[in-house]
Amino acid sequence: MLNLVPVMAFTIRFRVWDKQEKEFTQKGFSLTLDGKLLKFGQPIPNEDNYIVNSFTGLKDKYDKDLFEEDIIEHTVAKGGNLTQHTGVIRYNNEHGAFYLENGPPLLQLFSIRKVGNPYENPILYDLYLKSKS
Repeated sequence: MLNLVPVMAFTIRFRVWDKQEKEFTQKGFSLTLDGKLLKFGQPIPNEDNYIVNSFTGLKDKYDKDLFEEDIIEHTVAKGGNLTQHTGVIRYNNEHGAFYLENGPPLLQLFSIRKVGNPYENPILYDLYLKSKS
């Protein structure tokens, strides 16, 4: 008798910020199993010109994809009051999950709205950092 084990397939999605072109792209890029970035199957001579952000697998309340390093607003319910908070999505290696920087896991948040990211809108990111100091 043959025992079949179900295999779950999933796609790893990511975006790549090109520092010279100042834009996100995914065209032609792939990642090796050890995390090396390739373009059209070839090693990239200057990998420092690119920043890779992983897709969280989640979308905000307006159906926008959420990636690592995106700045989001979310609602917190505490003591019968609802308050808006802002934070940056980070990957936590220890827990193997996406978290809000210095906050809870992304899966525990509700009413998430993507505000931007530090690459396309560095002023917004600077404002976020100033609000944390």
